[in-house]
Amino acid sequence: MKVIEPVSVTDAEILASNISPTGHALWDAAATYANAARVCKLAVPGRAYRTVYESQVAGNIGKDPAIDDATNWLEIGATDRFLPFDRKIASQVGRATSITYSISPPSLITGIAFFGIDAQSIRVQIYDANAALVYDLTKSLVDTTEIIDWFSFFTWSGDYDTEAMFIGIPGYIGHQIDITISAPTGTASLGQIVLGKVHNLGGTQDGTALGIDDYSAKDRDSFGDAILIERPFAQTVNFQFYLPTKDARRVFRILSRLRAMPSVYFAGADMVDYGATVFGFFQDFDILLSASGTTYATLQIEGLV
Repeated sequence: MKVIEPVSVTDAEILASNISPTGHALWDAAATYANAARVCKLAVPGRAYRTVYESQVAGNIGKDPAIDDATNWLEIGATDRFLPFDRKIASQVGRATSITYSISPPSLITGIAFFGIDAQSIRVQIYDANAALVYDLTKSLVDTTEIIDWFSFFTWSGDYDTEAMFIGIPGYIGHQIDITISAPTGTASLGQIVLGKVHNLGGTQDGTALGIDDYSAKDRDSFGDAILIERPFAQTVNFQFYLPTKDARRVFRILSRLRAMPSVYFAGADMVDYGATVFGFFQDFDILLSASGTTYATLQIEGLV
């Protein structure tokens, strides 16, 4: 099993995009804002992205949204361009036919993961410091695993993956990473882009379990009729894996560093179809040391919504 240790993507790293950097007018200390008016701020303490705020009062003037206590301004979230980097899969950005980003990596990038996709394909290109193309790969998101015979072939209505991964990419500092999410006949949408260095934790074992935490409301009225309110859900994965005992210290160090950092955990590059890929944080992990030379471990991951 492996993990992508993510890096933050800010204004400094995004060289270009076809998504607007603001989406709303910049906050002006001299302007008067009506109730429900929205503005954005470029630099907000504790935020790696540009942030949108909504006025909560009429005649709102001179109140800095970034330091307001929610009396005058309510924080809505990242601006459209930075939604794929706000660590919220459900907050998606959309654009007709395609979404593009050009990113200058702040550190070594060997893996990129995409979540919450609604598109037909994703292309990743990497250019070196001399603008020479060193990597170019397009992945189709069409999922044909349901087609098992001629009947399913002729009755298949189209299904698309909502996740994609690019592993083993040469994203060195000074390079440029170009990303294109394509939906030629509709609207491309995207939840998250996670870039970072891939770390090997060990080998995935049988018994790794998939599940979800559903936040939908499920109840019954006094007549027994079901009352269902659909809400988001978080994916969960309970990884079972093994590693050389002499490698336990390194794995422990990596997991300790990621204890409060949402990261991409996955069974392996050759096991993407298993569904054991999750962007989230771990609740607990155990490394059961063994003098035999092989150590077994468990890692419980809760995905982001």
